[in-house]
Amino acid sequence: MMELHKRRKALTEPETRYYMKQILNGVQYLHHNRIIHRDLKLGNLFLNDDLVVKIGDFGLAAKIEYDGERKKTLCGTPNYIAPEILNKKGHSFEVDIWSIGCIMYTLLIGRPPI
Repeated sequence: MMELHKRRKALTEPETRYYMKQILNGVQYLHHNRIIHRDLKLGNLFLNDDLVVKIGDFGLAAKIEYDGERKKTLCGTPNYIAPEILNKKGHSFEVDIWSIGCIMYTLLIGRPPI
């Protein structure tokens, strides 16, 4: 998706909606299986020939072993990193939701939020 962003900058709302639905479905699947990706960004989202989004690069992903578990590793990409990661009090699934918001903003506006 990074290539698409570089070529097109901002996408239309219907295009963004199309991609966001797929991203949300993929992240919902991960969270249902107790996996936090922790590095969701355009560079880790890939499009196949049919314009289907694939989530990749699970190098920073973490498995939640029990309800309420909080990870404390400082990780992620600056433009997409959630405040919960920076405050070092522990984070969980919410960090992926923050990153998804940054992705949507970037797709619609053409640049990451500041």
